[in-house]
Amino acid sequence: MPSYESRHMLRVLDSPQTLANSFIDYCKRHHVKTRGWCRIGYVRRSPPRNANVNPDSCRLRGLIANEDIAKDESVVMMPVTACLHPGAAFRCEPFWRLLAPEVQSALSSVSCAYNSRIADRSLIRHNQLLLALYMTYLMLLRNCDAAQLSTTPGGDAIEYINFMPRNEGNFEQLAAHLACWLDAPEICRSAQASLASHFQLTQAEVRPVIIYALCMIYSRMVPVDHRACLQYALQSTPLAHAWDDVEATAAPAALPPSSSAGNDGGASGGSVHSGGANTSLVRDPISFLCPVIDMCNHSDHENVAVMVPDRDNLPVTGPVICLRTLRPVTKGEELTMTYGAAPHELKLIWGMQDIFQ
Repeated sequence: MPSYESRHMLRVLDSPQTLANSFIDYCKRHHVKTRGWCRIGYVRRSPPRNANVNPDSCRLRGLIANEDIAKDESVVMMPVTACLHPGAAFRCEPFWRLLAPEVQSALSSVSCAYNSRIADRSLIRHNQLLLALYMTYLMLLRNCDAAQLSTTPGGDAIEYINFMPRNEGNFEQLAAHLACWLDAPEICRSAQASLASHFQLTQAEVRPVIIYALCMIYSRMVPVDHRACLQYALQSTPLAHAWDDVEATAAPAALPPSSSAGNDGGASGGSVHSGGANTSLVRDPISFLCPVIDMCNHSDHENVAVMVPDRDNLPVTGPVICLRTLRPVTKGEELTMTYGAAPHELKLIWGMQDIFQ
């Protein structure tokens, strides 16, 4: 990740322990459960090829098993309400009101649910831009008017955002790519200007925060394609009915358990239409940020996958997102998933110089 600590709007002055405690409090309030089976810790990675760096410095945070875990166990469980997603942005009225009408119109179009892009061949989707702008709003509020966070809908998500890394990974290429796409589209320039005006900042101060938020989305996102989960998350928003036409929005075919956040990993496997489409899954997944789960690093030999089960035992209503084991995991083993992308995409989107097995 590029070092943004010189950009004062991205600085978090609390100690790492304070940030960790606040993140734990956030998880407890939002019923994020690990059952003590895993912990967040530092894992070692080999340095990039031909890089003259100290191997001891090549560490990043990951999930580590606290004990032996059997196959098909839900290691991490959380309700949809614990996650950051476009629905949370829509429901934050102070944030939504500050956006210009033309920006609101573009971001509330039903095409946003189908991953429309802000420009042809751009990496950035409209729904990802919406989430990034919302995260930016919370970060700017933290620096400019922290007292207002307690009365802002979803304001406690700043405790989750603060725990996200500032100096892990290598995202220079991704950040540069994203920065280019923030220049041309009118929606990006208008939204950036609205945030700057609202907080009485320069656009040069706001821009790095938006880029950082986008980098966090691309490096930590869980692509959720479970229809009921998306309908619940986006209820009472402009995208609430985007998936009502089941046949038109269904995934083209049922996916194996290890490849989709929509597969329940259990007995049902979703409803399969006579034409071969899986109607419980949608064709276009939406990016969610899921606390704790987002600490999972990539491996070609994954041992966990994100799933939305049909049943759960959490004391909450609505769908639950789980991190479930695909095979037995031994104590001390890192929990990893496959990001399912080609090597060049892994390098660009997730900042990997090498793919570590």
